[in-house]
Amino acid sequence: MVTEHLQQLVQDFQHSDVEIRRKAAERAGSLKDSRGIAPLTQLLGDAVWRVRKTAIDALLEMDDKHEVIAHLVLALRSHENAGMRNASVEALTRMGAPAVPPLCRVVTDADPDVRKFAIDILGDIRSASAVAALIGALADADANVRTAAAENLGKIGQPRAVEPLLEVLSGDDFWLKFAAVDALGNLGDPQAVPPLLQHLHNESLTRAVLDALGRLADGGVLESVVPLIQHKKRTIRNAAVLAAGRILKRSEGGVDSNSLFQKETSEETLDGLIAALQEDALPLRQTALQLLGHLKSARCVPYILDILGDIDIHEQAVSALMQIGPATAPHLMDALDHPDELIRKAAAAVIGKVGDDTTSRQLVELLQDDNGHVRQSAALALANLNCSQAAPALLPLLNDPYPDVQAAAVQALQRIGDQSASATLMELLGHSSPSYRRNAALVLGALHTKDAVERLVFAVNDECPEVRKAAVVALGRIGGDRALEGLVFTLSDEITDVRLSAATALQHFNATAAKPILISLLKDEDIWVRCAAVQGLGEIGDAETVGVLIPRLDAEMPPVQIAILDALADNKDPRVFPVLLKALESADREVRRASMLALGRNGNRAAFGSLLYLLESADWSERNAAVEALGLLGDERAVPYLKEIVHHDPDPLIQKTARQAVVRLSRG
Repeated sequence: MVTEHLQQLVQDFQHSDVEIRRKAAERAGSLKDSRGIAPLTQLLGDAVWRVRKTAIDALLEMDDKHEVIAHLVLALRSHENAGMRNASVEALTRMGAPAVPPLCRVVTDADPDVRKFAIDILGDIRSASAVAALIGALADADANVRTAAAENLGKIGQPRAVEPLLEVLSGDDFWLKFAAVDALGNLGDPQAVPPLLQHLHNESLTRAVLDALGRLADGGVLESVVPLIQHKKRTIRNAAVLAAGRILKRSEGGVDSNSLFQKETSEETLDGLIAALQEDALPLRQTALQLLGHLKSARCVPYILDILGDIDIHEQAVSALMQIGPATAPHLMDALDHPDELIRKAAAAVIGKVGDDTTSRQLVELLQDDNGHVRQSAALALANLNCSQAAPALLPLLNDPYPDVQAAAVQALQRIGDQSASATLMELLGHSSPSYRRNAALVLGALHTKDAVERLVFAVNDECPEVRKAAVVALGRIGGDRALEGLVFTLSDEITDVRLSAATALQHFNATAAKPILISLLKDEDIWVRCAAVQGLGEIGDAETVGVLIPRLDAEMPPVQIAILDALADNKDPRVFPVLLKALESADREVRRASMLALGRNGNRAAFGSLLYLLESADWSERNAAVEALGLLGDERAVPYLKEIVHHDPDPLIQKTARQAVVRLSRG
């Protein structure tokens, strides 16, 4: 029956309907009958790629891999049908390791095209066992085969290919040397650097050598690479720029590499980098900016400003200007009047990082710019410069049409800390604009303006919830008995966020005064308000709060239970440990995880056995929490168990957590 079915499917391989041919191939694969291998291989030559793809999938389903590989290797000889040959290449590549030994034998085939196909497939499979065959192919009689061997040795990446590839460099075959240079760059073995440097000034190989050095060399080669940034040939110049950038990036900006780069740089080098900024290739322009930033030369600033409006490299240009530092300031001050808002915005941001008091005046003027992004950037820059005289000009931005600008103005006024603005800010609490009222409250809180408390207490009854919330935050920061009285009014606010802010603000007050209020908030209808109240009570941590929190553990929802476990974790009250231990039995996974971590933080070594047992959990998150908890617990008995997990747990994240726990325990 199977034979008849297969015969019918093979007949369908010749059908004029594409979908019938494709489905026949699919069904033939599901039969796994080795008698279908030969006709399926022939189907790899079908004119329609969907049919060829299905035939590949069907062949890969077959159990007799050796037979499949043998037919696929034969198909590589199909010179008259490129589709069949290419499909065979794909199938052999996907076959992977089983195809390597037969392909290694084909590397010595009489047909050079077949030899090259075999080498390319072996390179894509990336099997170390193919390296010997490819090394032998470096001496093949056919130039294309030799070149393919070098290229694919670089793909496979085995160190034993380095020496044979270095030997190639002493030969006369240009294309083979070119491929060997690229392969040596991929292999990344530093012993290749001196031989590569010998070919650096062979202009036919210079670009390839620079690319390879960029991938494998350290800062020591910069003395050879940097001078080429001024080369008369732009292709070599650009390759040198990219190589120097990669070398510096790989050395992570090490002082020695940076110093050597700066030492080897001349005015002509700067010219080369500036010229690279004008190229079309984005990676090249980005690298040139990176290098110019390292050099910190004021001479290049106008050229960087010229491209600052290019959105593709805007961020790299800003970074370069910041690296150059104060030397950019005179040019940036002119850029504050540039017609492009992106340039004005960036200029203000950089001045905020590298400027001083002398640059503040124009930034203050920029607070009235027509563009919101520019106003925001100017406000943040003034904050960074701590410009005290900017406060009056910042105040109108508290009512800016754009929330981001308002936030920047709040941040600036808070950081500048100019108390002389307090009187105006208190007046703004009565302004008709909710934005003014909200932002004024936030700034007054940050300034700890005690004279504003009465007005802020009044503001907790504001019609706008955002104003009420800001007033609550401000009262929490200012503190005092009157501020606490004001917060009490908000505990029944209809808006959850206001009550939540009040619960959080209470943590800043005297424990004796705040405790009864926090306890009352445990009855709030919103779980997050209750969580905040629990957190505040945990900060107090006295016997009364422990007695209040423990009974609520069983009655609460999981998020609040987790907050209670966290609040009790560091408390050494003898009532706490049994409660944490019992929480391991919770039906909620997140509660169980929280209880494990709490037991670890609590430090009671009686938890060791329970945590050790949980290392066997089928749930990866529980195992991870148990591992972390054992690290926190501080019991050195856990070390051998944790080391076992490092070596044998199937989850890489848990292995990492176990390694960290072992280190923690080893440090005591």
